[in-house]
Amino acid sequence: MKTLRARLLVGVTTALALTACSSGGAPPASTPSAAPNTQASSPTDGSVSTTGAEAPSGPATYVGEIRYEDEDQSAEPQHGGTLRFLARLDADELDPHVGTDTTSIIAGALVYEGLVENVRGEIQPLLAESWDISEDGLTYTFHLRDDAVFHSGRPMVAEDVVYSLERVMDPDTLAPNAASYQDIESVEAPDDQTVVITLSQPFAPMLFQLSALSSVVVDREVVEAGGLSAPPSGGTGPFMLDEHNVGRNLTLEAHPDYWHPELPYLDAIDFTWNPDDNARAAAIRSESVDLLFQPAPTFMETLMNDENLKWYGGSGSLSLHLLLNTQREPFNDERVRQAIFHALDRQELLDVANEGYGIPLNGGYLPPDRWGGLQEPVYGEPDLEKARELLADAGYPEGFEAELTVIGSSAFQLRQAEVEQAQLAQIGIDITLNPVDAQVSRDLTESGEFDMYQSGFGLRADPNERFTAAFHSDGGLNWAKWSDEEFDRLIEEARAIGDQEERAELYQQADRILAERGPAAFTILTASYDVVRNNVMGYSYDPTPSFSIYKHLWLAD
Repeated sequence: MKTLRARLLVGVTTALALTACSSGGAPPASTPSAAPNTQASSPTDGSVSTTGAEAPSGPATYVGEIRYEDEDQSAEPQHGGTLRFLARLDADELDPHVGTDTTSIIAGALVYEGLVENVRGEIQPLLAESWDISEDGLTYTFHLRDDAVFHSGRPMVAEDVVYSLERVMDPDTLAPNAASYQDIESVEAPDDQTVVITLSQPFAPMLFQLSALSSVVVDREVVEAGGLSAPPSGGTGPFMLDEHNVGRNLTLEAHPDYWHPELPYLDAIDFTWNPDDNARAAAIRSESVDLLFQPAPTFMETLMNDENLKWYGGSGSLSLHLLLNTQREPFNDERVRQAIFHALDRQELLDVANEGYGIPLNGGYLPPDRWGGLQEPVYGEPDLEKARELLADAGYPEGFEAELTVIGSSAFQLRQAEVEQAQLAQIGIDITLNPVDAQVSRDLTESGEFDMYQSGFGLRADPNERFTAAFHSDGGLNWAKWSDEEFDRLIEEARAIGDQEERAELYQQADRILAERGPAAFTILTASYDVVRNNVMGYSYDPTPSFSIYKHLWLAD
């Protein structure tokens, strides 16, 4: 590991304009943006005016080099072949408006499409070829492409966009991101190729929200005939669902009528999964698979030095935290939560759980090198004396007992839970670990039947989506049932402001509230990687993150 221990300061400073241009066969080769740009106003000529904000270059450090793509991009893509993709866990819910597990999200990004897509922090056209935004920021008019076809063979038209957005906003759908759409007043289709979205108030992250998987367009006929969790899939994307053998594999096959003349290059993608980190690393080295998604950091040096493999990534995209159920005693007491915040040694958690790959989160959900993140740490070295004082003030001078639920098949999550167990024992909190499978963990969190939960959320290009879904009082992923009026007000205000500097300041205030009195102890941001065989081509890392990058992959002879 010594060769990889050099700390690399990560500070990305970009200002990307949001333009309505045609999308090509490959993603742009520019460096990624840490700061999303949204419109401050819109001129009447149909272009989108933006106010750029520089990404703060805080003290974030990662272990090793960050690699975005191959240096040589001159090879001509070849068509054909099946990419063998090794994930960690099975897909749990393939309905893109509902699913939250990683494998489902990756597959969903290949099967479904929205009006626009996020590529390295830049909004690009997808099902919409162009759009206009009214001067008051309340009306978005999207002009759809006329060659998009659902996997059923039916042409996609504007009414399908209306149906899809109304579906995700419908409380009966139980979409976890539904609260992020609350500013949409109406969605209308004046003709087959035009969609008009009217807002009740300006919503700065609107285009980024429309690039989210929860905003994709689905085939109403497929939904009503049997749902989206089994073939046939109801998307327009480059791949369509072939079969899902629960516990074994998930196969996507190329969409023969996909609107893009070149994509996809692959005939199919076959997802398999294995939670065993040793077996996963062995699989890519033995040529049993072609792409290993986010290998355990323990094996990264070996994989990086294998001449038969290529690797990409190195920046952080997964924010891990210890979630505390504020509907249960003693976690409904802010002082108890603060005691836990002060007792944790985040650097030790990073070193043990993730081999030092990433950064400790000494503030809130956002790392300091992300737009909207806190620049000054809230927590430093563990303060056990202060933690014990807070517990005593809350009426627990001898501590208490609690159960910590964790997905048992996720080795790094389990390692982190074990370190948290040992660290909190120092202040008298006696934790019993409850390792469960992914489905059980989902049932327990959604029903609120947990004390503590080892959790995590991937970052998004704009903070609004996660802040709203996971921490707003009405958020569909607010499993801790935490409610804070000031936090809600700040993020509601932030999404209605076009000025990026003002928005960033509001998100920093909101993130400080999360850090100081929120429902979770934010712990580490993991550095993530993909490892592929040498014949896997067309990879372009997107740390915002976006999984639609996989639609550009191809296999060389």
